[in-house]
Amino acid sequence: MKGSKIISALVSALVSALFFAVLFVFWGVYYSNHIAQKEQMQLFMTDFGYLLRHLSMQGGFAIYLGEFLTQFFLIPWVGAFVVSSIIFSIYYGIHRVLKQLFNSELNVLAIFPAIGYCFLLCNDFYSVSGAVAVSLSIWTVVAYLKITNPAFRMVLGVVLIPLIYWLLGGAYMLFGLSVIFTELVIHFSKDIRKEPVQHLWLYILCCLVLGVGVPLLARRFLLLDTLLQSFYSGSYYKFSLIFPYFLKLIFISSPVIILLQFVFLKYLSEKTRMILQVGFGIVLIAGTTVGFNRFPNVAEEKEMMYDNLVNRQQWVEIIKVAEKEMPSGNQGRLALTLALGQSNQLSTRLFSFSPQQSDFFIPYKVHGMAPLIANEPYFYLGLINFAQMLAMESIDSSPDAVMPVRAVKRYAETCIIAGQYDVAAKFIGYLQKTLFYRDWANDASKYLNNDEKVNAHPLWGKLRASQPKDDFYFQFDQVDLTLFALLRSNPQNRMAYEYLMSSYLLQKDLDKFLEFLPLTKSMNYAEVPLVYQEALIYAKTLMTEWPAELEQYKISDDVNKRIELYASAFKNGGNKSPESMKQSFGNSYWYYVHFYESHGKK
Repeated sequence: MKGSKIISALVSALVSALFFAVLFVFWGVYYSNHIAQKEQMQLFMTDFGYLLRHLSMQGGFAIYLGEFLTQFFLIPWVGAFVVSSIIFSIYYGIHRVLKQLFNSELNVLAIFPAIGYCFLLCNDFYSVSGAVAVSLSIWTVVAYLKITNPAFRMVLGVVLIPLIYWLLGGAYMLFGLSVIFTELVIHFSKDIRKEPVQHLWLYILCCLVLGVGVPLLARRFLLLDTLLQSFYSGSYYKFSLIFPYFLKLIFISSPVIILLQFVFLKYLSEKTRMILQVGFGIVLIAGTTVGFNRFPNVAEEKEMMYDNLVNRQQWVEIIKVAEKEMPSGNQGRLALTLALGQSNQLSTRLFSFSPQQSDFFIPYKVHGMAPLIANEPYFYLGLINFAQMLAMESIDSSPDAVMPVRAVKRYAETCIIAGQYDVAAKFIGYLQKTLFYRDWANDASKYLNNDEKVNAHPLWGKLRASQPKDDFYFQFDQVDLTLFALLRSNPQNRMAYEYLMSSYLLQKDLDKFLEFLPLTKSMNYAEVPLVYQEALIYAKTLMTEWPAELEQYKISDDVNKRIELYASAFKNGGNKSPESMKQSFGNSYWYYVHFYESHGKK
């Protein structure tokens, strides 16, 4: 018997270590960009007033703790460790409850709620604070079971239900039901060395009355929420009017597991229980495999990767990643185009990445949250007002009314560039109360009301000079006019020029391309960029007579040789074989011109 206990303890330790390792690898390697995005989607402030505001609302302490931990997600590996630890603590807390009640070293059922919450956190609408609240509630049950005096245990349970309700929100239901089920198990089991409480049914009735009455009283005198929110709170799901089915399962999981363990021990033989453990293990492995295939959004993770790289201004890294696997989503393609523009490669490598007209901007839609990346191209082009508007849209449209720190920082930058120093001071003040953005905010505050210092800033000064000086009506279907306005205000705005020329080439508008070609002289190119050379020599093949004013734009020998090879291949059956042409010339403007519409892909 003693040997089997040792083996069970060793197996339990091995399962625990393996479970944590799986969690850490998943969040640290396969889902690390979601970790980084969670940090960007909140603004945690360290001042005492921020804590008091949270403590003044139901479930606010759980939200505060969740936000406190989420701020460390700025370092993805730290974030992976924190999330894994929270999820693991749910499992280990249930494990401890079962050990204290039944002296059970190994119970596979204890892992199910934890792995379930892991899948929930793959959805960004579920909050880390919810997992924290569930974990704390379970560990409060562990502490409750350590009380040997039944009268004191009963008093503690009555006190803890309203306390957990206010601090952790809906997790009080998990605690209350777990306490009821543990007392029932203690009462009906002779094997558990704990004295049952007297007047058990009165105690259970008291717990149930508190569970229903406290939220109703809070709604009557303290809260302004709906009836659902009065019971559930906003600590778990960003849309406060919904109580997701999966969360209901999480809340009842602990008491159900306690009940099942009691039934198994009372009515099943040790051999049958062992067979069930193996069966539950198989179900867990199969369910986890299915879950990892269903719940994590791989496409969204890739989009977030590009978004995070843009936030860190890692332009070269974006291009390297795209060279290995082309981005397919709007945000990834926008990030790639922006990276090419910021690294001065847009005019030489545009057609190496199968471009589309929609790769340059994400259209603004008045529904849902404005993507954090949406303002980036406008910001770096010098369209500061529009970047500012989209940054504010990201703040105002967040589903849980929490200010995303990334949008707050960008809004402060745009205010400094636009000379709106009073507004900038307000948003910098928010950032000065944070842990990780305080230094940036303190440095940014030195630029307030100092135009000379702003003008000398390597980025802000350049963008201030790039702002359009004329008023105009921005339209997504006529973005050429906007880019032209930028160039009229600052003829040295190379990124605006390359966006404009790229737009004309993607529209196959060679007349406009040739009209604006002379501006290459003011862009300080060492030579005519490769993409422009390819468009220029293609235009030459369409003209009976080459205008003398175009002779000044030199076309390299390599481009001349390549178009001859392209023409030969095209005439010898290539016009009917897009794939063969793509293999040799897919990165050229000529391939785009001939095969974009007919082949459907670049």
